[in-house]
Amino acid sequence: MLTTLLDEIGRSTDIEPGNGTTPVERALRDLLDALAAHEAALAGLDRLEEAVVAAHGYPRVPLPGDPARPGLAYAADPTTIERHLGHGSLGRRLKAELRRRQAVVREAAAAAGLPAARAREAVTARALGAAGTALLIAPCQTVQDLRLKLTVVIAAGEAGPDDATAFPWWCLRVLAVDISPASSWLEPRA
Repeated sequence: MLTTLLDEIGRSTDIEPGNGTTPVERALRDLLDALAAHEAALAGLDRLEEAVVAAHGYPRVPLPGDPARPGLAYAADPTTIERHLGHGSLGRRLKAELRRRQAVVREAAAAAGLPAARAREAVTARALGAAGTALLIAPCQTVQDLRLKLTVVIAAGEAGPDDATAFPWWCLRVLAVDISPASSWLEPRA
């Protein structure tokens, strides 16, 4: 949602560097660039994680069947194994197997470059946060600047369609409409 809305804002706003842009417009361009870099980092991270999972699966072990709970159950951590099996020999064997599988996946993830991809994603996330903060604290010089800031706040804060009718999002949308160029109250009165 944020990406789509910010993309629309960027396309609808003619922001060219050195074209008499305001601080808010420059900050918006920086935010859009940071968002594109973060999305690229996330896409790269997702591709690597999918490749590791496709090649090695998830590091988990099957738990023995329990007549009270039909279906196959898995454990992905030692605590789950202990909770289901206690500290006996079967529990110890499953924990050792789980550690072995986790080591295989960790090694495969390292070989695939997953730690570096996670670090890139973290760096781009911090840059995106800084760009968002810079936009919000940039001084408004026009009503368009105010509208851009308000739209970014709505896009960044509203989690999804269910939030659109919740406070304060519907109020912010009303304010955005009020300050749109089509609103008659912005025109000077004779």
